[in-house]
Amino acid sequence: MAIVHVVMKSSSTAPPAAAHAEYIARDGQYQQRGGLELVESGNMPEFARDDPHSFWQAADAFERKNGRTYTELQIALPRELAPEQRHELAREATRELLGERFAYTLAVHTPLAKDNIEQPHMHLMFSERVVDSNTQTLPEEQFFKRNGAKKDPEWNAREKPMEVREKWVEMMNAAMERHGQEQRMDARSWFDQGRHDLAELVEPKLLAGSEAEARQLHAHVDALREQRAELPAPGLSVEAAAEKIEQRAELKIAEVREREASELSRLDKLIAAARELAVEVKERAAAMAESVGQRLEQFRERMSRIREGRDQKEQEQPERKMVSPAQEQQAQRAGPELVPSTDIGQKRQAFREWYTAQQKEREPVVPEQKVEPPPEQKQEQEKKPEREISRGFGLGL
Repeated sequence: MAIVHVVMKSSSTAPPAAAHAEYIARDGQYQQRGGLELVESGNMPEFARDDPHSFWQAADAFERKNGRTYTELQIALPRELAPEQRHELAREATRELLGERFAYTLAVHTPLAKDNIEQPHMHLMFSERVVDSNTQTLPEEQFFKRNGAKKDPEWNAREKPMEVREKWVEMMNAAMERHGQEQRMDARSWFDQGRHDLAELVEPKLLAGSEAEARQLHAHVDALREQRAELPAPGLSVEAAAEKIEQRAELKIAEVREREASELSRLDKLIAAARELAVEVKERAAAMAESVGQRLEQFRERMSRIREGRDQKEQEQPERKMVSPAQEQQAQRAGPELVPSTDIGQKRQAFREWYTAQQKEREPVVPEQKVEPPPEQKQEQEKKPEREISRGFGLGL
């Protein structure tokens, strides 16, 4: 959407003229910046006709101290126009605003805005010193002296910026009409046009500050631009504004439908992929279940064969019982008396007898030693038998 953006810059503290000329022409150190669509110079005095850049170098070298070496107009060009149409409009504005009286360098830039759409604009850099029949042959040093080419005081008038703005809007509306564009612009402010909805969305200046403040301010400006984009464009009639709104609504509806179709297509693909995955999982689960069943059946058959073999051995040796290795070693040491049997009591009795016999065999044989009794006890023992014998024989005698 076309907008009215006209800025006039003239300051003695501006960057050097030669450096700024290289910037707008994307020359020298600025060659890699890109976005240059048109660059040309005109109305140069004789000393700079073959090399327009030398004019700006001379302005830096010979302009009086604290004097303005150049003035610049920055003007936004309509997006709706084709590149050739924009170039035609930029040249027309240069002729109308400068005529043949001021040396200039014109450049058209087309950088991409945040909405990824070209943001065409023109830089018109010129000197306020008049080039005429009396000054065009002056040498470069004399051209910038007080008695050389005079500066036109018209560019210092307070009403000059508004005059340039009105003249530009007039030319832009004529170009838009000439190329079949319905939108018309108004040089007045939005408030003066009665567009209070747009006047409330004026962007603040993006001044230098801290990083956090700069991010916050840029976010605020982006929000204002989004709100302004939803409003009818300035300079349109009610019918044209309504038509623009309907067109925007149709575009939004088309975008929503396209997005919906895209999402449905993506959803269908996801559903198809999920179904294929479910079938694959089902097949793998069935194959795994079959494999597990086969292994289980093989295990059962193996266990059945083991049981059959064990039962057959038990039938062939019914009296043989399961004996641990420790019991077998004990039985071998004990001999035939401690062979395991079903009678636990007999086992215990046989073990006791065997243990007693082993203890007796291990006990050392000590010869009996006779202990002589004391003499008194010996005399009593010797007398005692005689007494008993006499007592016995005395019965009945």
